[in-house]
Amino acid sequence: MMNTAVQPMVLVIDDDDPTRMMATEFLTQAGFDVTDFDSGKAALDELEQRAPDVIVLDVEMPEMDGFTVCKRIRACAGYETTPILMLTGLNNSDSIDLAFEAGATDFATKPINWSLLCHRLRYMLRAWQAAQDLANNQRSLAAAQRIAQMGNWQLTVGSDEMVWSEQLYVILGLQAENVTTSLSTFLQTVCAKERPLVGDWMEDAQNQVMDVTSVDFCVVQNGGVERYVRQQVEQVLDSEGGIVSLNGVVQDFTEKREAERRIEQLAYYDNVTALPNRTLFQERLDDAIQRAERDNCCAAVLYVDIDDFKMVNDTLGHASGNLMLNEIARRITHCVEDATTCLARIGADEFTILLPGLEDSSHAIRTANLVIQKLAQPYALNGSEIFSSCSVGIAMFPEHGTCSESMLKNAGVAMSDAKRSGKNLYRMHDFSLDEEAQKRFRIESQMRVGLERDEFQVFFQPQIDLESGKLYSAEALIRWISPELGFVSPADFIHIAEDNGFIVPLGEWVLKTSCLQAVEWIQSGFPITQVAVNISVLQFIRADFTKTVQRILDETGLEPAHLELEITESLLASDTDLAVETLRKLKEIGVQLSIDDFGTGYSSLSQLKHFPIDRLKLDQSFVQGVTTSDEDAAITKAVIAMTNSMQVKLLAEGVETKDQLEFLKLCHCNEIQGYFISKPMPADVLTEEIGEIMSRLEGLFDGQGNLRLAA
Repeated sequence: MMNTAVQPMVLVIDDDDPTRMMATEFLTQAGFDVTDFDSGKAALDELEQRAPDVIVLDVEMPEMDGFTVCKRIRACAGYETTPILMLTGLNNSDSIDLAFEAGATDFATKPINWSLLCHRLRYMLRAWQAAQDLANNQRSLAAAQRIAQMGNWQLTVGSDEMVWSEQLYVILGLQAENVTTSLSTFLQTVCAKERPLVGDWMEDAQNQVMDVTSVDFCVVQNGGVERYVRQQVEQVLDSEGGIVSLNGVVQDFTEKREAERRIEQLAYYDNVTALPNRTLFQERLDDAIQRAERDNCCAAVLYVDIDDFKMVNDTLGHASGNLMLNEIARRITHCVEDATTCLARIGADEFTILLPGLEDSSHAIRTANLVIQKLAQPYALNGSEIFSSCSVGIAMFPEHGTCSESMLKNAGVAMSDAKRSGKNLYRMHDFSLDEEAQKRFRIESQMRVGLERDEFQVFFQPQIDLESGKLYSAEALIRWISPELGFVSPADFIHIAEDNGFIVPLGEWVLKTSCLQAVEWIQSGFPITQVAVNISVLQFIRADFTKTVQRILDETGLEPAHLELEITESLLASDTDLAVETLRKLKEIGVQLSIDDFGTGYSSLSQLKHFPIDRLKLDQSFVQGVTTSDEDAAITKAVIAMTNSMQVKLLAEGVETKDQLEFLKLCHCNEIQGYFISKPMPADVLTEEIGEIMSRLEGLFDGQGNLRLAA
């Protein structure tokens, strides 16, 4: 019965006026929506009209004590699992036992530490929500996944006989009429490899008070089906501290374990080639640097870029491009088969190789030449023979960098130098002022005056709500046309603006321009009523960023709900505490928050519970293969299911075909954007072409948001 409002609703039931007043004050300040009653009867009368997320209930009340109220709440439909915290002035175990017997989730004694109580309520909510999310997630996963189930058992110490719940039979794959419920039978279901460990653990649990009361293991059902379970045990002690019995709970978490494996695959590995991604590569590079410092040796990073790879995608399609990427990965792997090396894919057509424990650069150079030679051999793709080449940059530790970031950066600079020098060759990094540095200098010198001269523009790409089939928002994308430099790609100037700090005023200009445009659209009745603006790390980490957002909203008159701020995964991974605090302040303003380009290598879905995120934007690299690759489709489905269970919207980027749209709609993806609907364009052009875009959507969707599959 979770409240969908931003503030969790707390129902406080206490006959003491000061206690209710203090509860309301502290809980409201802590971000809760508080409703209070002075008696259990009054609360029960109104319970059907309310939907609290958590209940704080006093034990000692006239007419009806808290234990009775708790039991009656539990008897109400929809309140079987609602978190209930009971407050008692009776500092004894009997009142605590009675509270739990009545159905309480937790208890606290008076006088109350209100700050601690607020944290405890949030913990109870998170714990309860986690259980709900798990159940929702299991229903949404692929057909092979099933809802996780839980069983329980009781064992008297010194006896082999056990009492099992019905669900425990299901978990163990046994029929009640065919088995004797005993410890021996239970242990026989444990896989042979883990049986001695679990047997010893169960014996220890009967003979000594244990700090660790849970153990994970595998059970083998009839037919050899393996299920992974987590067993938790409560030791029941007598008055002298002796163990008299055990109460155990066994939970089947096989589906959760598989989901975690998929999430780990998404977080640390590339979905096309199955190679490590940037995150995992940097972790291993950090380790290699530490070992090199300790052993006084060298390490090398080779940055491999496939020359003109975009042409393969443009001419043969992304499916053929993916086949080629897998062949490239296989060839490079044969060049670096040493177990200490690490090969990763960190970009669309970019690979990195880590060579640790070197004496000098000779091995790195030989490897670079071998990679160049192997990748220059022809590729057979769908009956066509394709020739390609690669450019390789080399950075050596410690000569060219002393941390993973500098090593990767300098290897990339060397690769760019190799590409400019004619491709199909390698370059060792050096620090001389080369053409790249000169280009950077020209861009940097023109950048600030460009903003003053109105050379920058904001383009907008529409975003579609798949549930309704209608426009709802547009992403703001910056463009720069310089009279001296011509069109300057964002890929060329954004990273420079971030390096020199210019991204802060530039980003503020984009944010204000986008908000003004949204206000104009809303006032004119335009179908797009929201804008999504990318936020740089440098903007986000500024102490005054939240105030800047509020100021721009006040100046432009845009309601906060019509603004979405897009944040990169790398920002969330760099400083979790800072990110949580800033995101919390932004949510207090009322803006929406999203993670842009999700899956490109910085965070995992398991981290998202820490952040108040409204939306994930799935990177287009995961969308391209959903209709051609079973693995791509499975990963995309898993992400959609997980985000839906977490009550986070998912927007798929880079939708280019009708087939991709149909797949995402069928899998209940919430939103999309991409060239299939509309390319980015200036606001005035979008205004002129909005009729054509809406007409196209009307041809794709009926009035109820259903996709016209035959259209």
